[in-house]
Amino acid sequence: MFASLKTELRDAKTALQEWAQNGARAQKSQPVYAVKQRIGPDHAPVFTVEVRIAGQQSEQGEGSTKRDAEQDAARRVLLRLGLWKE
Repeated sequence: MFASLKTELRDAKTALQEWAQNGARAQKSQPVYAVKQRIGPDHAPVFTVEVRIAGQQSEQGEGSTKRDAEQDAARRVLLRLGLWKE
């Protein structure tokens, strides 16, 4: 379903959410994001975020904002599932 969409037309979090909700999966669930770590000074933090989806292996992502770390984690899940091309 997503393979036909160009990656630049959607972000990884949106693509993962749509896959989790609408995919041909028996167990549909929402991705759940959790901040696992925040390191670095206030002016240059690095966040580590974990995303979990029922029935799937969790993934972690990093970024200078929580949103960037969430995007990275979602992208990693999609890459593992073969639904995202870089």
